[in-house]
Amino acid sequence: MAENIDDYLEKGMYGAKEINPAEKKKYLGTYRERVLVALTKEEVLSQQFLPELEKAILESPDSKLLLNGLLHYNSMRPYIKLAEKCKHEFSIVSRLEGETDLYLVLACQKAINKEDIHLYKEETPEETEQEPISLLEKVRKLFD
Repeated sequence: MAENIDDYLEKGMYGAKEINPAEKKKYLGTYRERVLVALTKEEVLSQQFLPELEKAILESPDSKLLLNGLLHYNSMRPYIKLAEKCKHEFSIVSRLEGETDLYLVLACQKAINKEDIHLYKEETPEETEQEPISLLEKVRKLFD
């Protein structure tokens, strides 16, 4: 009985015990096993992965978009607009500088254990099959 009272008092004084608090800090309040997509500050600021993120959001409607509160609102706005456009839930999570290098996380409510949580730019066929232009072709274009 004494252990139950001690646990009760400890919970009242310090709050409920957390499992993996460092992991939750890194992934903006969720566990790694629930993460679908994670972007760093540079990736978020460049906004190059907006189409891929939209695709991921539409494929998983039960997920939630988490944005790091250290981002300036103007940098967050495209992602907020995307969430509103897709009628998707999002939250701005307060973090201290240095707690995490992630500034955007798309996470599910349940564990999915996705191995690769980073986005990659989808190449269009024009980008991959483009042949180099010779010097002669460049000169011809100048005189046409």
